Amino acid sequence: MIGIVGGGLAAAKLVEGYRGAGGTGEIVIWSQDPHGPYHRPPLSKRLLRGEAGPEDALISLEGVDLRLGETVSSLEDVQADTIVIATGSRPRELSGALHLRTLDDSLELRRRALESTTATVIGGGFVGCEVTASLTQLGLRVTQVVREPVLFAAIECPPLSEALHDTYRAHGVELRLGETEIPPADLVLAGVGVVPNVEVARDAGLEVRTAVVVDERFRTSRAGVYAIGDVAEFYDPLYRRHRHVEHWSNAAYHGTTLGRILAGEDARFDIVSSFFSEEFGKSFRTYGDALGHDATSLEGDFAGDRALFRFSRGGATIAAVATGLSDEEQAGIQDEIRAGAASLA
Repeated sequence: MIGIVGGGLAAAKLVEGYRGAGGTGEIVIWSQDPHGPYHRPPLSKRLLRGEAGPEDALISLEGVDLRLGETVSSLEDVQADTIVIATGSRPRELSGALHLRTLDDSLELRRRALESTTATVIGGGFVGCEVTASLTQLGLRVTQVVREPVLFAAIECPPLSEALHDTYRAHGVELRLGETEIPPADLVLAGVGVVPNVEVARDAGLEVRTAVVVDERFRTSRAGVYAIGDVAEFYDPLYRRHRHVEHWSNAAYHGTTLGRILAGEDARFDIVSSFFSEEFGKSFRTYGDALGHDATSLEGDFAGDRALFRFSRGGATIAAVATGLSDEEQAGIQDEIRAGAASLA
């Protein structure tokens, strides 16, 4: 039996990957969430804006014993041959502010938004920027308070940040960059990061750093126990180091790949990681890991329809941020990053 602790996207994709690869064993998922697995990207976008309903985010699973609203407090309570920790993460709390992590959080935020005229959003990352855009599109006057001097500071792509500043201000958002004072509003939401739910892993004596340490096959320090998604600090053979990534695409890939592994395939983490964000109808995507870059270059304009910002080290491309690329161009930049990172081995 495979016992999965946590019922988010990574768990759902594990089931799909395992069954798709011919796995026939029993699978049990313990999930604190009462709704079962669902996609999180719509929570700050289409669901919040009322363009989709809760049912549109849900993931239908077959061939699994899904135990909703149940909490596993110890791995010793999981009677399974194989245990997978997929406990995800939780928002960093800010007193007096709403947070957005679950489907119910999104529905409550929408309810509050429809009763409000003003909002203050704290944070300049994915949740903060996407919620600000969605609340503005719902007609609220939004003030966005960002401790850093730019939006999406962690991405380190100044041309993208500058274009977003212009876009947000053009839509009436009051940007307060480099500030921490929180102005009053009808509703206040904090998007200031998340904390991996590592407690059950730490209590079991597994190696935990930023998150639960695993190899490229998602194995923890204990035989028969794996970790995937937000809660995993995984080994990326492309960059030859451990990484921790908290995005939809990473959770999906982890789950699918581990499902194939548990079904007997010789699979492992082996992609150029990427993730996306969408604000005011326009999206951008990042590729790879820019850590340690020593130069950058820009093609195009993020204020326009197409832009490609490269990060390089020693003359080799190791990461990129882009908008408006065709599928062929996206595949090409990932090949370029793979070759660039490999050349630095």
